Amino acid sequence: MAKMGYTAFFILIFIIFIFFAASYEYVSMSDSDNTTTSTAANRNAITQSINWGNARVNEEITINEDVAKEAVLRQYARDSNFADGDRYINIHNISGTPPMIAVDAYTVVKTPYSNLYSDVPDNITRSRDVVIYEAKDEEK
Repeated sequence: MAKMGYTAFFILIFIIFIFFAASYEYVSMSDSDNTTTSTAANRNAITQSINWGNARVNEEITINEDVAKEAVLRQYARDSNFADGDRYINIHNISGTPPMIAVDAYTVVKTPYSNLYSDVPDNITRSRDVVIYEAKDEEK
């Protein structure tokens, strides 16, 4: 009878461990996707919004802020692969001269462990990314 009790106890511990491992990997995948998506969206948006006329005439890179904002939102929505959870993106600052975009993206994820127990809070993964283009020399 004691062997059955030990066996049931170890099976219960094993099941709890499996739920914990699955939840950990779920959050890890969400965090990885959030980081790569926000980084790619920022970099693609800044290259799409460069004012080429100013770059040719003044040899200075500037960006169109309205195009950059729209491109960040469009790229972030298009590049995200992790479909579960609520995704949010905050554009903190966009500057035309010097060209800069600062973005904070986060995802609220319900894991298998939090679905099992109602009093466990949701997990939030957060990613911050800043892209700045600046001149290496003050002289042209």
